[in-house]
Amino acid sequence: MKGWRVDFLVTPLRAGLAAAAVAAGVLAFGWSGLFNVAATSGHWPITDWFLHYVMINSVKTRSLAIETPGDLDDPALIARGAGHFAAGCAGCHGAPGRPRSPVIREMVPTAPDLGPKVPTWEPKHLFWIVKNGVKYAGMPAWVSAEEREDEAWAVTAFLLKLPGMDADSYRSLAFGAEQDGAANGFTAVKPEPQGAAPREDVLADCARCHGRDGAGRDNAAFPVIAGQNEAYLFDALKAYADGRRHSGIMATAAARLPEPELRALAAHYAAQPPVAAKGAPPVEAALVAAGERIAREGDRGAGTPACASCHGPSPMARNPAYPSLAGQHAAYLESQLRLWEKEHDSRGGGPFAGVMRKIAFGMTEEQIKAVSAYYASLPRERTP
Repeated sequence: MKGWRVDFLVTPLRAGLAAAAVAAGVLAFGWSGLFNVAATSGHWPITDWFLHYVMINSVKTRSLAIETPGDLDDPALIARGAGHFAAGCAGCHGAPGRPRSPVIREMVPTAPDLGPKVPTWEPKHLFWIVKNGVKYAGMPAWVSAEEREDEAWAVTAFLLKLPGMDADSYRSLAFGAEQDGAANGFTAVKPEPQGAAPREDVLADCARCHGRDGAGRDNAAFPVIAGQNEAYLFDALKAYADGRRHSGIMATAAARLPEPELRALAAHYAAQPPVAAKGAPPVEAALVAAGERIAREGDRGAGTPACASCHGPSPMARNPAYPSLAGQHAAYLESQLRLWEKEHDSRGGGPFAGVMRKIAFGMTEEQIKAVSAYYASLPRERTP
């Protein structure tokens, strides 16, 4: 009597049929609804471990080529990151003196308390997570991630200071000396502002970084906007809200406000008395002189037109949609010009963005520093 013989020969047909059977089985299981997607069920321990294992290794591998900047201890950078953390991160991760909501603790996976987590990562790892987000974890990517890596580094700089930070230090960094308002703590936003002035809760949220007087805080952390052109301020806020001007920090602040509130904020800050940049370091006389020549005469060899025709100082009336630069932080002006000069559109802006894009693209690093130093040296005056 002959025995049974099992044929294990794999043919293309058999392989195709097996793959089709597996795919059909997976689809049938998904269709059945038997898989429990409820957050109350959590993950199996092995699933939770595997997902974190994959995430950790993915972050470390994909951040291998990232170069960490050397200015992560800059107080202005840390303050800028803290300002956004309060508005965009603390709601899920909590903060010193501000525990996480019980609702967040029911997420799967739960957004972690960052104090003990930060020391387990290198700065470039934290930057990669802030910039790119994490799939299946509820961690969003940075708004304008490719254009504004500088902002993701600012948040990274703050995160490095977070472990062991006490509540008073956090409150000072995130809310400023005025300790104004609660980030994202708006009441229901009405279609129109209360009269000509901005809503109190909206102004309080802006004042955390810019101050109620528009003078900013923490030296060059935030630009001076007091006495700026009202038309320019509104155009900038609207461009942030619409995504035409790139900033993960300002977009999250402006996009949730209706247009009447944006106009009220622009009017409020334009009406503030002009003030010089606080804590601005002295600028070199030779650099100021070189910048003045470019601002008044331009540079024909480099194709750079005179800056004063649009930004002053000039005895002639200027387009109110162009910002006044006098008395602004040199570091802020430099950063904006560098964003303009990048090959891709890193800054974006209002209706005249295309004009400045072409001008800044041809400027050298020396010209950027010189022009910024010149305008920083000028007294701040109220714009027409």
